[in-house]
Amino acid sequence: MQVSETGQGGPLNNPPKVLGICGGMGPFASAEFLKTIYELNPARVEQELPKCILYSDPSLADRTEAIRMGAKAPLTNRLVEILEKLELLGSDKIVVCCVSSHCFLSSVPPRLREKIISLVDLIVDEAIGRKKKHLMLCTTGARISCIFKNHERWPEAERHIVFPVEEDQCTIHSMIYRLKINPDDDSAIPCLERLLEKYRLDGFIAGCTEIHLLTRQLMRRGKNANHCSFIDPLLIVAADLDRLLMHS
Repeated sequence: MQVSETGQGGPLNNPPKVLGICGGMGPFASAEFLKTIYELNPARVEQELPKCILYSDPSLADRTEAIRMGAKAPLTNRLVEILEKLELLGSDKIVVCCVSSHCFLSSVPPRLREKIISLVDLIVDEAIGRKKKHLMLCTTGARISCIFKNHERWPEAERHIVFPVEEDQCTIHSMIYRLKINPDDDSAIPCLERLLEKYRLDGFIAGCTEIHLLTRQLMRRGKNANHCSFIDPLLIVAADLDRLLMHS
């Protein structure tokens, strides 16, 4: 195995970079993300596998409700506490494993914000790069906070991202919340298929980390997954981990 730039399995004077994961929002999604990292970064021996710290705290307040009620400060303060703990434990970069919570990150101290790998940035950049329309699957909180439309590259991405009508947004939000409790919910993929058929699209965006559970199911289906294109920021992080850890 070739030694990576992160120094996984490398000499003592080149210690491996550490990925911190602010998880628990929801817990199945962040746990699946950690599993994805190890599946997509194989090694000759376990000591060479990526070094990650998962802090999973499901007790954080509901992000959509916080956005709706304008109660951002308490949740932001909790996020800062977790980010500081991950920093103290040696995290070089951090993934906040909840897309909706990205609307709170502008209030996070700059030193912590600089460590965060933005899932919103990854989604927007990938949508622009793909040059193909994808259906946005996100929580209602992410939708009403306009975290995508407020992005500096939105004028470039807008033509490639399709937001569902209000009725379908409610359907997607309900599906996401079912996945938070039951990651094997057997109604999720049929629901997704109906939505893609309705909008005449064959691709979607995992604008909520719970949707990572669906992209992984599709990947495990093998050939069937080839009929569906998806943009999943957690999958992008896992597949390009070395570069993202080194990027300053």
